[in-house]
Amino acid sequence: MAKVDTAFIKPFVDGTKETLKTLCNYTAVPGKPFLKKGNPPIDIDIAGVIGLTSSAFSGSITISFPEKVFLKIMSKMLGEEYTQITKEIEDGAAELMNIIFGHAKRVLNTNGYQIEKAIPTIARGKSLQLISLTKAEIVILPFEIEAGAFYIEVAIDETKK
Repeated sequence: MAKVDTAFIKPFVDGTKETLKTLCNYTAVPGKPFLKKGNPPIDIDIAGVIGLTSSAFSGSITISFPEKVFLKIMSKMLGEEYTQITKEIEDGAAELMNIIFGHAKRVLNTNGYQIEKAIPTIARGKSLQLISLTKAEIVILPFEIEAGAFYIEVAIDETKK
């Protein structure tokens, strides 16, 4: 079981803060990270997921939102008011994850992680429960913006030393 260290997580925190500020003019305030144990009662209606692959590890990064927070972010990002998640805007979850991942990947690869390109996927539904098949510890990074809370999950499995 791999431990996720703060040097690995920091680029995702920084990328999240920068992305929300640039695209939506939201100040994303990170909360205290915690380990996911079982299925914590987190309100999630849409998530963008990216698989991580490198020569040293595999894993995933997930950004997840309650519907009301996602709709506020998409409304600000796209410049029109949205009142429900539709096919037209659901890709926004994957796009946000892609931008945050791109920021973090640049920083981490500069530090020798050799993370490969990845394509995000979307999970959508009322009160989603994200269940990981990894045995790795999953770190949940809570964020707060004026529209409410959202979360990033980081799961890493070591594959080689």
